[in-house]
Amino acid sequence: MNLLRMLLRNSRLALVLAVVTGLASGASSAGLLAMTGAALVGKAQGMGWYFAALCAAALLSRFASHAVLNWMHHGLVFQMRTELGTRMLATPLRRLEDLGSHRLLAALTGDISFVGAGLMLLPQLIIHLAILLGCLGYMAWLSRPLLLTTLGFMAVGIATYMLPARRSLGLMRTARELYDRLLKHFDTLSEGTKELKMHRERRLAFLREDLVGTSASLRRVDALSGAIDAANSSWGMLLFFAIIGLLLFVMPTFGGIDSATLTGFSLTILYMQQPLDSVLNSFHGVGQATVALGKLEALGLGEEPPELQGPLEAPRAFERLELRAITHAYRREHEDGRFLLGPIDLALRPGELVFLVGGNGSGKTTLAKLLIGLYTPESGAVVLDGKPLASEQDWERYRQLFSSVFVDFCLFDRMLGLERQDLTEAAQRYLERLQLTHKVRIEGGALSTTRLSQGQRKRLALLTAYLEDRPIYLFDEWAADQDPVFKALFYEQLLPDLKRRGKAVLVITHDDRYFHLADRLLRLEYGQLLPEETPQALRPHGS
Repeated sequence: MNLLRMLLRNSRLALVLAVVTGLASGASSAGLLAMTGAALVGKAQGMGWYFAALCAAALLSRFASHAVLNWMHHGLVFQMRTELGTRMLATPLRRLEDLGSHRLLAALTGDISFVGAGLMLLPQLIIHLAILLGCLGYMAWLSRPLLLTTLGFMAVGIATYMLPARRSLGLMRTARELYDRLLKHFDTLSEGTKELKMHRERRLAFLREDLVGTSASLRRVDALSGAIDAANSSWGMLLFFAIIGLLLFVMPTFGGIDSATLTGFSLTILYMQQPLDSVLNSFHGVGQATVALGKLEALGLGEEPPELQGPLEAPRAFERLELRAITHAYRREHEDGRFLLGPIDLALRPGELVFLVGGNGSGKTTLAKLLIGLYTPESGAVVLDGKPLASEQDWERYRQLFSSVFVDFCLFDRMLGLERQDLTEAAQRYLERLQLTHKVRIEGGALSTTRLSQGQRKRLALLTAYLEDRPIYLFDEWAADQDPVFKALFYEQLLPDLKRRGKAVLVITHDDRYFHLADRLLRLEYGQLLPEETPQALRPHGS
């Protein structure tokens, strides 16, 4: 989608208003220029009121056009941010993981701003072109042969301007790729601070080869692009004065051109300098916006299906959930080949506690994401109460069955989406049970703080899952960051309590001390489920 088509799709009325007021501004400016030229040669007696009226018209139309442009710019940026956030949430999780947070952050911050600025330039471009057309019309009225000579000279100048401008556009694309890479380094800097501090050689190599290296490349590309733009701007100014010099010192030698015509042409060209300079300089901003829009489209974000845009009745119970011969292939980090999970057959029922165990990299978390609908299987079927999931609406309703706490969980500081009248009271009860009342308070549906240890943050995530009160619970290594007391509380009290309430619970765990508490024990190795083991046979000695 190009910028103009995007502008027409999202702000057609505002664009029309901006163009109309811009044309009025251009016509008023051309009229003022003509009256000024006439006054200089003594042909504007008694036209003062007309001049004042044109001044007022130029002022009002210019103000109106800029006001409309400003309103349109901020409206478009707001709309793009909202739409991009919505589309990110409508995009399959696997696609978002493949893109990486650095690309998404660059899109949400830099690209949207560049596209918004570029979209604002398009109506300004139309306004300045209207002013230039008015000036050219006035020059044609003064002398057509002289206008053709001037246009020929200007055409040569614009052509020589555009050649390096195209080179600058290529540099913008390179700079945008480098910016993606730089944000990835910033992610590493933020997430790996401890590791970099503890290893001097790694830290120096990261700074030298990654952070400084990419920053230096970006600086060189930006500096070269800026130098080209500066040279182009200087070249454009030189062309203006060259044209004026041609009119004042060369054209009179040919004769047949009166001084009034030359004066009118010179004044008009001087007046045209600012709008023409704006038109030429806008190519830089439009180029940046074009590159940014291309990056946004290259993300391949999804569109929310129409059937999900209305109210959705979430199921509050289920009888049987089945994974039937599902498979999922994906590329694992630091590996060349693709890892195949499955085919997997698995069933869950209300009121049972299932442990999923296996070595690191065996596919446990991927299977969990398939189970709860964050990933969709490449083959096989997910069957809920005898009905295979088919439509997007089926999948969306299905996902509402689950409450989950993953290893890389996100802890919200507000109880978003929890419409319970007893929210504060219920949250307080769970805080007491999780021994967090001395750390956290519930105030107006919000947590007083989330700046806690990782183990305490996980307990808060568990609190949120409890308050959701959904039929199926998934815990991915929840107890890994807990001390022995809370680990025992989790396995011996919290999980059995969920089971007694009729919840289906799947726990990914390595805590073999508690395997005997499960109703079923599933073991995953190299993407394959092994035959079920008897949990009671794994009871530790002396218990």
